[in-house]
Amino acid sequence: MMKKRKWIKQLILLLLIAIAVVVGVLAQKGTKTASYTEVSAQKGDLTTYYNFDGLVHAAREQTLISDASGTVKTVYVVQNQKVEKGDRIYRLDGGEVVKADIDGEVTGLYITEDDYITAGSVVVKITDMNRLEARLEVDEYDVHAMTPGKPASIQVLASGASFDGTVSKLDKNGTAVGDLSYYTSTVPMNSMEGVYPGMQISAKALRSHTEDAVLLHMSAIQFDEYNQPYVEIGSAQEPQRVNIVIGISDGVYCEILSGVAAGDTVLVPSGMSMQEMMMQMRKNSPLMQLGGGAYE
Repeated sequence: MMKKRKWIKQLILLLLIAIAVVVGVLAQKGTKTASYTEVSAQKGDLTTYYNFDGLVHAAREQTLISDASGTVKTVYVVQNQKVEKGDRIYRLDGGEVVKADIDGEVTGLYITEDDYITAGSVVVKITDMNRLEARLEVDEYDVHAMTPGKPASIQVLASGASFDGTVSKLDKNGTAVGDLSYYTSTVPMNSMEGVYPGMQISAKALRSHTEDAVLLHMSAIQFDEYNQPYVEIGSAQEPQRVNIVIGISDGVYCEILSGVAAGDTVLVPSGMSMQEMMMQMRKNSPLMQLGGGAYE
């Protein structure tokens, strides 16, 4: 039994020495692992977008504020009731009748009959639900993409409703948040079922578009120490570096302006060197696990 254990120990030591010699030689040559996948450059169209967030707002609202103090004698409306311009809203004990100035819906009713209100009190809010708008927060670097006349695609997150619109105005009074200033861009929208002021929205605007371009998956593109892009081609045993010029990217595919042609096969490295791979093999080797115990 003692002889058998010593024999196993000697075998493991010999294997470790052999592995060390191979690793040392390959490390000196700078050889990489043959673990590659292959991707092909292809022709296609590519479109990129600016993305913005914002909220739904009412383009027209009326907030009724009491001009005089008094007791509310009659309330002519209820919450969520639709009203038209000129409709009676409430009456005070002194006979004063307050009417709506716009068509809309009662979205805030803060009084009941017999309430005593003072001058300056907010009593009713009327919102025109047929005239909504998307207000988008645009940072200072992308503000040029959301100026009046620019198209934008809007989606209401809660309902999934979407529409294409055009920027109608840009508030040029920015608000600083951290290291960036933001500006509000407005896109008019029509009434939509289940869409209300305050709902969150996302928007995208065209950034760039290219057609019949050479496209390559981003995983195949590498960068050198000078941040210059390149790819590897050829065999996995002897990959060759080719410098490339890149164009636009959507985060998945990248336009290749030069260096790679449609149909070319590009190597995608695993990112593990031969030395690292051999060390991993040693770590997972059953023989190493056998040699991990004490020997007598």
